[in-house]
Amino acid sequence: MDSNTSSLWFDSEPSEHKLNLICFPQAGGDTSLYNRWKVGLGDLVHVMPARFPGRGARLAEKPHNTMEVIVSELATQLEKFETVSFALLGSSMGGWVAYELAMHLNKQNRPQPTALFVLASASPFSPRSLPFLEGGSREEMIEELIGFNPDFALIAEHDELVDMLLPAIIGDFRLCQNYHPRVPWQVPVPIFAFAGTQDKIVKRYKVDAWEKLSSQFVSIDEVDGGHFFIEQAPSEVLAKIKEHAKAVLDLTDGLVGAEHSK
Repeated sequence: MDSNTSSLWFDSEPSEHKLNLICFPQAGGDTSLYNRWKVGLGDLVHVMPARFPGRGARLAEKPHNTMEVIVSELATQLEKFETVSFALLGSSMGGWVAYELAMHLNKQNRPQPTALFVLASASPFSPRSLPFLEGGSREEMIEELIGFNPDFALIAEHDELVDMLLPAIIGDFRLCQNYHPRVPWQVPVPIFAFAGTQDKIVKRYKVDAWEKLSSQFVSIDEVDGGHFFIEQAPSEVLAKIKEHAKAVLDLTDGLVGAEHSK
C-alpha cells in the first residue's frame, strides 16, 4: 500500500477476487500467527490481520480497553469493503470482537460479512473465567496469568518480553472484564466455530453456545489440542478454514448470480 491508502489497522488493501479474512487476536496477541497463514490460504483467501494498538507495529500506542472503541474504529475501516467479499475471524477474545463488529455493521446497515469464524472462543453469553489483574503488582499479575494459562510461564522467564506484552494483555483482559452484552442477538450469517479437544480455558459447552447466535447455521469443528490449538495444529485448522471459505464463496457467488438473473 502507498502512503495515501495506508491504514493503522491493516497492511494491505482488500482483494476483489478472494474472500478477505479479517482476523482478530486473542488477548495480548498480535498479527504474527495470522501472517503465517497467508501462504496456506493464499489461493482462496486474502488474510488481513487487524493490527490492534499496543502491540506489533503499533506497540507505542496505548491499548484500547473497551469493546465499543475497537468496534467503532474497525467499522470505519471496513467502509472500503463495500464491494468485496469478507469474513470475520477471531481467536478467543477475538471471537467476541468479531461478533460485536458483525452486529454493529448489521445495525448500521454497513458492509456485511459473509461469515464469522470463532476459534477457541466462548460464546459472549457463557460464564466467564478470566484472570484478575486489576491493582496487582507485576509479580502478582504474572502469577495470575500463569495460573490462567500455564504456557505463560515460558514468557515469564524473559523480563523484556513480559514488559513488552504486559500492557496489551492488561488492556485486553480489562476489555473482557468490562464486556457484558445484554441481548443475544443473532448475526444474519453462518458461524464456523472451532473447539480444542483439551481446551481447559474454553470448555466445549461454551463453544456450543454459539449455536444460539446465528440466524442461519452454526458449524462446530473439533481440533486436537488445548486452548492454543491454532498454534499446535495449524494444518488441520487451515484445511477446515479453507473448506468453509470455499463454501462461503460458492454461496455468495450463487446469491449474486440469482440476483443478476432476476
